[in-house]
Amino acid sequence: MSSRIAQTFIGLNGSAFIPFFTAGDPDIDTTAALVQEAGRCGADLIEIGIPFSDPIADGPVIQASYFRALEKGFKVAQAFELVVQLRTAGFEKPMVSMVSATLVYKYGVADFFARAKECGYDGLIIPDLPVGYEGDAVEQARKHGLDLIFLCAPTTTPERRELIAKRSTGFLYYISIAGITGVRAALPQDLEENVLDLQRRTKTPVCVGFGISTPAQASAVAKIAKGAIIGSALVRCVAELTQQGVRREVLVKEIGAQVNALAHAVHGARG
Repeated sequence: MSSRIAQTFIGLNGSAFIPFFTAGDPDIDTTAALVQEAGRCGADLIEIGIPFSDPIADGPVIQASYFRALEKGFKVAQAFELVVQLRTAGFEKPMVSMVSATLVYKYGVADFFARAKECGYDGLIIPDLPVGYEGDAVEQARKHGLDLIFLCAPTTTPERRELIAKRSTGFLYYISIAGITGVRAALPQDLEENVLDLQRRTKTPVCVGFGISTPAQASAVAKIAKGAIIGSALVRCVAELTQQGVRREVLVKEIGAQVNALAHAVHGARG
């Protein structure tokens, strides 16, 4: 049986829009409300970042959101409880967790994967778990019916691209730039070439993240990739609205409007 992520991509005529939210920033209840609103406003799949004190690939905006959540006492268990809450409330769209390998191994690989599946996650992205060194993570993902999504960078060698293309399930996460997450003024010139190269190597959808922030950029990505992932632009707006002291309902509606514009740009990119 194909996964909920695979079914989502099969059901799309064009590309998927994937927003990222930090669990617990500004608080878990707001994160849950943001995920639900994003689903209503056109998001096809949700990525949820689990705060960690030493983020690997995250830029300053997402790092700051992690630190805010941790300062308020965030625990990994809350990232599981969040998904239980959402699934209990009837949220059906796929959810994947972006989580550090340190947290997974500290929890116990088998136990983490089992708990993630039990709660309602559909897949895991472990950015500091390089393909070829993943131990029994692939086996555990298969055992528990989770997609394990690997990252590929512009600097990844052809040999390793081939391996990543074979191992990644659900979708393959292409990092558009050789660096950390964050808003960029323009997309890299080699983006299309690299996405097409990866897509020739696998039937698994290739999605692009890092550096996408505007509807125009999201549309450009969606014309060549199967999905556009946007995190820092939304996380920054959440932080700004929180600092302004706006009510949760206002914050959620504002982010929902941004998600709607981005989703519309992605879905309309291929006509």
